[in-house]
Amino acid sequence: MAGEHKQWNSHSAHVITKQRWEIGLFQPLRHGLSDDLEYATYPLWFFVMPNVSFKKAHEDRGSAKTASRLSIVYPTPLLNMLSNEGIGGLIDPNITMPPMLGLSGSLLMSWDAFGVMVTSKAGIDLGLSMGKLDTRSNIDLPIVYHRLEVFHNKWGVHAGLDLTKDMTRHLQLFVDLDVRLLPGLEKRNEDQSYQMHSGNHSIEHKLLLIWSRSSRFRIITGYKLVSGDFPHGNETRLLPYVPMLEKWVPIIELQWAR
Repeated sequence: MAGEHKQWNSHSAHVITKQRWEIGLFQPLRHGLSDDLEYATYPLWFFVMPNVSFKKAHEDRGSAKTASRLSIVYPTPLLNMLSNEGIGGLIDPNITMPPMLGLSGSLLMSWDAFGVMVTSKAGIDLGLSMGKLDTRSNIDLPIVYHRLEVFHNKWGVHAGLDLTKDMTRHLQLFVDLDVRLLPGLEKRNEDQSYQMHSGNHSIEHKLLLIWSRSSRFRIITGYKLVSGDFPHGNETRLLPYVPMLEKWVPIIELQWAR
C-alpha cells in the first residue's frame, strides 16, 4: 500500500505517475503529464477563479525525493462576484477588484523515517495587481484572509511539515503544520487610522484519517485548525464550521483515481 499512498499524496515531493489522474469532492484534479511532471487544478472553481499548479520532480538528495511546485491563480472574477450587498457579499459592493495574479513557488523534500513519510516544504508567494487595489478590500475569514492579503502586502512566505503514517493495510494517518507570514504588513499600513490590514501570520494544522479501498478510491475524515492574527485580533477556529448550526463538523472527502 505504501506505493499507492505516495500516488495519492499530493502534498509530498512524489509526482503522480504518467497518465494517472486523481480527483476529489474538495481536492484538485491531478494528472501525470510525464514521469517527472504533473499538473493540478480545481475544476469547480476554474470558471470563477482560474487556477493551475505544476509539480516537477528533481534529482534525489540521498534517500530523499525532491520537487518544486509553481501555482498560479487569478482570483479577480470570484472576488468581484463577492463584491455585492446581501447574502454572499463579503466585499464592499462599491469596490471593483482590478486584475490580479497570485504566484506561489515551493520547494518540497520527502523521506521515510521510522515508518513515517516526512515532507518539508517552504516557498514564497507573490501578489501582483494590474491596477489600483482598494485598501478596503479584504475578507477577514480564517484561511482566506492571509491568502488574499498577499495582494496588499505584495509578497509573503510559507513553510510546513507533513507526516504520513500507514496504520494498517488500508488505514493511514496524515498530520501537518503550516505557517504563512506576511512580513512588514503592519508597517506598510501604519499611516492608517484603522489597521484594516494587520495580522502578519497564520498557523494551520490538519489531522486526517484516510481509508483506502484501493489505488482508485479512498475516504478521508478529520479536522483543520487555523490560528492567526487578524485586524480584529487573534482568532482560532476549528474547521469545517457551520455558522447556521454554530458548531464544527468533521471533514468528509471522497477521492477517485484512474
